[in-house]
Amino acid sequence: MGQQFHRDVEALLEESSLTCASLFLSATRCTFLPLPSSLSLPPSPFLPLPLVFPVLVKKWQLISAGDALIVPAIVQGALVWVPDENTVWVCGVLDSDCSVLPTTLSIKLDTQTLIVKVEKEKDLPPLRNPDILIGENDLTSMSYLHEPAVLYNLQVRFSNRSTIYTYCGIVLVAINPYQECPIYGPDFIHAYRGQNMGDLDPHIFAVAEEAYTKMERENRDQSIIVSGESGAGKTVSAKYAMRYFASVGGSSDETQVEKKILASNPIMEAIGNAKTTRNDNSSRFGKYIELDFNSSYSIVGASMRTYLLEKSRVVFQAPGERNYHIFYQMCSSADDPRLAGLRLVTTSLDFGFPSHASGAPGCHCLDRVAACRSKGDPAVFQYLRQGVISGQREPPRRLAAQDSFSYLNQGDSAYITGVDDAADFQETCKAFVLLGLQDAHLQPVFTVLAAILHLGNVQLIETSTDSCAVPVDDPALPVVCSLLKVSEEELRQWLCHRKIVSGGEVFIKPISAEQATFYRDALAKHTYAQVFAWIVKQVNKCFTAAFKPCRFIGVLDIYGFETFEINSFEQFCINYANEKLQQQFNQHVFKLEQEEYVKEQIEWEFINFYDNQPCINLIESKLGILDLLDEECRMPRGSDQSWVEKLYDKCKASEHFSKPRFSRSSFIISHFADQVTYESYGFLEKNRDHVSEDHIHTLKSSRIPFVSELFNDAPPKPTGSARVKIVPGKSSASTSKSAKQSVGSQFRNSLALLMETLNSTTPHYVRCIKPNDDKEAFTFDPKRAIQQLRACGVLETVRISAAGYPSRWTYQEFFMRYRVLCHSRDIQRADMRTTCQKIIANIINDEDKFKFGRSKIFFRAGQVAYMEKLRADRLRACYVMIQKHVKGFLRRNKYLTLRRATLTLQRYTRGVLARRRVRELRRVAAAVVLQARVRGWLQHTRYERLRWVVTRIQARARGVWARQRCHEARRQRAAVVLQKHVRRYLQEQQYQRVRRGLITIQGLVKCFLARRYLKSLKIQAKSVEHQKQLNKGLENKIISLQQKLSEMKVENQNVRKASENAANLKIQLLALKGVENELKGSKTTIATLEERIKKLEEQLEVERGEKMDVLTEKERADKANKELVEELNAKNALLCEELAKAQASKRDDETEDQIKAKLEAEKEQMLMEHNEEKGAYQKLLAEKHAFEAKSEALEAELARIKGPAAMHKRTASSLSNVSDATTDIVLDASDVHSVATEDDVGYGSVRSRSSDHSESGLRQPLDAIEWGNPALQSTVVGRDTLINGSLTPNRAERIQQSRSNQTLRSEDSKLSAQEVSLVLALQTKLREVNKLNESLSSRLHSLEAAPVDSPLVDSRQHAENMIRVAAHVLLQHHRLQI
Repeated sequence: MGQQFHRDVEALLEESSLTCASLFLSATRCTFLPLPSSLSLPPSPFLPLPLVFPVLVKKWQLISAGDALIVPAIVQGALVWVPDENTVWVCGVLDSDCSVLPTTLSIKLDTQTLIVKVEKEKDLPPLRNPDILIGENDLTSMSYLHEPAVLYNLQVRFSNRSTIYTYCGIVLVAINPYQECPIYGPDFIHAYRGQNMGDLDPHIFAVAEEAYTKMERENRDQSIIVSGESGAGKTVSAKYAMRYFASVGGSSDETQVEKKILASNPIMEAIGNAKTTRNDNSSRFGKYIELDFNSSYSIVGASMRTYLLEKSRVVFQAPGERNYHIFYQMCSSADDPRLAGLRLVTTSLDFGFPSHASGAPGCHCLDRVAACRSKGDPAVFQYLRQGVISGQREPPRRLAAQDSFSYLNQGDSAYITGVDDAADFQETCKAFVLLGLQDAHLQPVFTVLAAILHLGNVQLIETSTDSCAVPVDDPALPVVCSLLKVSEEELRQWLCHRKIVSGGEVFIKPISAEQATFYRDALAKHTYAQVFAWIVKQVNKCFTAAFKPCRFIGVLDIYGFETFEINSFEQFCINYANEKLQQQFNQHVFKLEQEEYVKEQIEWEFINFYDNQPCINLIESKLGILDLLDEECRMPRGSDQSWVEKLYDKCKASEHFSKPRFSRSSFIISHFADQVTYESYGFLEKNRDHVSEDHIHTLKSSRIPFVSELFNDAPPKPTGSARVKIVPGKSSASTSKSAKQSVGSQFRNSLALLMETLNSTTPHYVRCIKPNDDKEAFTFDPKRAIQQLRACGVLETVRISAAGYPSRWTYQEFFMRYRVLCHSRDIQRADMRTTCQKIIANIINDEDKFKFGRSKIFFRAGQVAYMEKLRADRLRACYVMIQKHVKGFLRRNKYLTLRRATLTLQRYTRGVLARRRVRELRRVAAAVVLQARVRGWLQHTRYERLRWVVTRIQARARGVWARQRCHEARRQRAAVVLQKHVRRYLQEQQYQRVRRGLITIQGLVKCFLARRYLKSLKIQAKSVEHQKQLNKGLENKIISLQQKLSEMKVENQNVRKASENAANLKIQLLALKGVENELKGSKTTIATLEERIKKLEEQLEVERGEKMDVLTEKERADKANKELVEELNAKNALLCEELAKAQASKRDDETEDQIKAKLEAEKEQMLMEHNEEKGAYQKLLAEKHAFEAKSEALEAELARIKGPAAMHKRTASSLSNVSDATTDIVLDASDVHSVATEDDVGYGSVRSRSSDHSESGLRQPLDAIEWGNPALQSTVVGRDTLINGSLTPNRAERIQQSRSNQTLRSEDSKLSAQEVSLVLALQTKLREVNKLNESLSSRLHSLEAAPVDSPLVDSRQHAENMIRVAAHVLLQHHRLQI
């Protein structure tokens, strides 16, 4: 199958001329993505593209089938993913094609065939990646980026290849293998040192190297955030990251800070880790370790912050769990000299059991003590035996120290497979010594820890309902007092009593056994927390640097998201911390990413992502869960039940909070990973973390300095700049209960500081995945894995990492780093952006690999590594160049000396050898001649013999072969002929079927469209308003033609008058030829005036172009032109006088031919001026119409503001005229004669009501109008004046001349008659169009009336007829509009 796959792909690529370095398709949506640089290509020169398989996907098919959805055709044989209940996703093969939606797909699985209904494109099953892309080390390099592809890729790498690390863009996905892997040795550390992320296989060392390299390169603090569920391997990943930093950042300093940092891991695991049902080495506290580096990036110190130690585990463990490792290590090493005198061997096995009801308390104590072995047994301590699962048999005892204890052999909880507690204890002690804590310092620590165990075995017997007592013969209490060096009687009293101070008086009140047990357990928890805080403090002292560090790298190892059958206050705080970390991850990877692109004005497609801020607000906002919890803790009679009732009332509006159906003491919070049900029992007490002051005073009086020091320390107050070590519950005598901060508030403040620190660094993410709940090695459970992948944002990271720009440089930083890659002539100090653009243009050709922002340059993943390589190559070339010249000089001198000596020796030696060689050559040449003759004769004889035999054999064989080929050729030719005819017949049949189907579909579609359009046309044809609208358009054109006709007549009269004036002026100008010398001054004045006129015209055109107020422009132009006309008239009068004088003196000198020539020239000049005036008039007319529309809009707005009383009637016409008086609009213009009989002469025209009384009689019809009447022309001109508001100077002069010369004859009567005939022809054409519309309507009615379903009517012919009629109607309608 694989060979056929490659052959098909290569054939397709050869046909389409594609190469393996081009691009590949992503998913069935044909999204083009650049080829990933990390993709491992096969040896074949062609890349098997996933969507160009000829056996899987065809070309895109566009099918016109009504409103059906067009989709890429997926054909039979394609591999797809289908949801499955057991394995989440299962791979299947399509049994049918899918080319159009909606459709039904048949998918063949291993055991069954699944039928899937696909309604939309998003319902299509996701395609599987080709085999070459399965198992890639980076999830973003896969062709299809969806949930099943990511899950299957991780499963293949983990289960089949035993690879636990996989990249997901900027996130490293680590899957817990549940066994030791040999990939963390020094060889691997050296292999990853100096390598870019992605050059080698994914590894925690690669992430650590990336953080270390960025700290060096960018000089910025870094942080590695390791997150995941409990048991996913977070602690191990953080430990190996610190090991890497200690190795690469090591120095030759005598303090050996690196070894101390690594030594802190076994200490913190011993006192802070425990076995849970999900993890054998679960961290029950959070820690953030900062590794400090100096200016040379060597480790000089470190510091550690801790968060929310799970103190309740000291006194209670669920079935199948253990207490903290340090207790089991001490019990397994009870015979160690450092633990001598701690009574870990001689403690009774009967402690903690109420066997005194018979009246003989502790009667079996001595027998039990005698039965104890020489090794310590954790089962004798009540605080260590609560994790035993009942009903399991005790395994056989062995000689090993820890196996001698009965508790450790039960329930698979006391012992951890593959873990030796005694050996771990020795390793813990060595780590203490390496950190500077010798045995003398450790002795009191172990003493207090042993006292905690003995304190749990103190029995509290109920003597009455409200009182209890410690038995006199109880052996545990003396041991506790002996170890802690406190008064036994005082401790015995305060274990069963309570001091109450009221009004200056002190009362001692007995307490019940239940209350006494609670206060005893609170004392044990508080004591262990103080020891834990003291150890962390000592570790930080050992890490403190001698001077201020330059930079740091933080490693966060904090508890993962937890949900159990019973979730209490600890799980609530843990999940709250994970919500904050998830929000920080979202802000860095999604929100801050997009905000950065928007800020820098980079083109970016916004991505919707899950924001858990509402859930965080539910927990930490005002009147949130923590605030209500603190408020209830301050109430005198506050209880868990009342607090839950407040939550039901205050938080019910939040969508992340809900109430269980069958419980009144629990509540549900919808976290980012899952819904968690919290049991409210114990929330208030754990949040208060109350410890009896009497117990604290008793322990303060201890004669051991270490014990008194533990309880005399004041708890650290968290500040914005200090590094806070959160140890909840610590109190002192000077701190009142009201001023004490609750555990929830402390934890919220510490989380805020942690978030502030993380946001100030460059984060690197490691997402740990727990593959199964059974802790089986390299076993992958898809259900558990997909839950964690959905919760930790890996799938969203795939999307954004593939399309984002993770690397950013400011222009100055980029120039300082990569200035070696450009020439000095390209550097512009004043414009760093241009310089950076030149640098990038020389090294990166693909513009998609980088973007220029306002202050930064953004690069795709891998580009910075590529530029670093170019920079290193350029620097190396410079080094080589310098070394080359120096070494060349030295070597050349040595070479010349040796050369001279060698040449001398060679000269003499070659002479001797040459003479010997010549003599030998002569002898050899003679022997060769003899041998050639003899061998030639022998070979010729053998050749002739063989040639005769071979020719005979070839003749026979060729004959047989020729006959066989001829017979085979005849058979092939016959087969080809048969195949040709059969294939032709099959193709013709298929073509005819397809053609008939398409024709039928097209006919039905066209029939449907024609019928729908026909209905719309019928509605329009029946509408009276439609007919009116058609007639209105023609009437508007007729009226405009009437106005144009009147204007042309006026213009013709003006032209005739101008021609007469020109003739007169030409006659006058004939006399000016004789006096040209005398009139030079006058000509100069005329030229100056003409230039001034042109300037004024240009200024007028500019003002018109700027669309200033028309009325103001025309008034200004009228005023200027009037002044100019007066000035010209005055000068013309002077010129006329001079002309008269000159004409009188020179009239006889001019000839008749010269006068005619001058007249013709002057006539042409006047015609040109007339044309220019006509063009200017047309421009003014266009501007007039524009301002008319603006004036109409202003009038409408004014009328709307004034109210209905000030409004006047208007028509739907776009024409509008201005009038100072109240106006009436003609409402109906459907008939020409009706227009003639209305109150006004044009459609949409305006007249003053005040002029109604001055007009007498009705207007004449259109046919009876005298278009050549001068009075009508003057009326038109007057109306033009009314409309425009002003006239041009030339236009005003012409109007005045036309009014003064009304007696002039109308010589253009023929032209007027032609225009009137044109109007009448338009009326006739309108009537013809109306008749045609009526005939078409009747024809449409007849076609519609015919039944389509009748057997006598051909549906196809009927549809074609309707289409033709509709097309004819559309054509007529279009012509009518034109």
